[in-house]
Amino acid sequence: MLEWQSADAALPVLFHGAQTMGSDTSPVNLFLLGDTYHIEVAVQDGILFRYYQGAIDRCRGYGAPLSACGFDGAKALDVLRRDAEERGVPLSFCAFDERQCKFLDGLCDIRWHSYDGDSDYIYKRESLSQLSGKKLHAKKNLVNRFWRLYPDAEYRTIGKENIGDALSVAEQWFEERAEDGGDADMTELSRIRKAAEHWEALGLFGGVLYVAGVPAAMTMASAISSQCIDVHFEKAVGTFAAEGAFAAVNQAFASSEAAVPYPYINREEDMGIPGLRQVKEAYRPAFKVEKYYGTVK
Repeated sequence: MLEWQSADAALPVLFHGAQTMGSDTSPVNLFLLGDTYHIEVAVQDGILFRYYQGAIDRCRGYGAPLSACGFDGAKALDVLRRDAEERGVPLSFCAFDERQCKFLDGLCDIRWHSYDGDSDYIYKRESLSQLSGKKLHAKKNLVNRFWRLYPDAEYRTIGKENIGDALSVAEQWFEERAEDGGDADMTELSRIRKAAEHWEALGLFGGVLYVAGVPAAMTMASAISSQCIDVHFEKAVGTFAAEGAFAAVNQAFASSEAAVPYPYINREEDMGIPGLRQVKEAYRPAFKVEKYYGTVK
């Protein structure tokens, strides 16, 4: 019998070490989004099990079991089948990637479906760092323009001494949205504050972009696996944002010492928002991780 606990209170058990790329498997996301999606986690035999109680209808069911080592899939499925019976719910699965779907298809009969705007955008880190080639020429010009406008700008790694500057960028970004009458999800700000509070324990890293000592932009990220980084938050404020600070901090982070060991960067979903989709496509993703949902027949 699995012993479940709330993901947002289960920091010690979340670091599974599985070689995945999907943002839903990020240990940091499980912690930060645990209360929003009502995520429960349990560990048994070195496997991290996840259950989503569903802030939205489609996101209800079990995530793919995760482990740093191989495990018996049939036994893990048996564990989940018994747990679903105890809960009195259908044996449903959510946010599986294609590889995980194929694995489960060999064990049970399930029909998968996906949703528009729910795929993670995965980029080559080197591509975001160098911005080379005709397809990224406009982005490179934007970054170059920012540095011409602000030759004294400086990217600094986030640490204890400047985590407050990263928070101030986030808080200013939300203030600007409120002043403009824009739609800003204030729960995101609470997650940013939570990330800052548990910065070292979560293994987060990132940087702040300064102009003449003034915080202009920031990014916060963590490793999903040894292959891929997940960018959780990225904000730029004031006239700096309009003059290319988003592109500049994106490029600076991808070039940073902390990011260099990872071949790929996950910049998460576009959520079906046309403007956000346009921006993400403009950076030319290497591929996307599509997420699938289904219930055992």
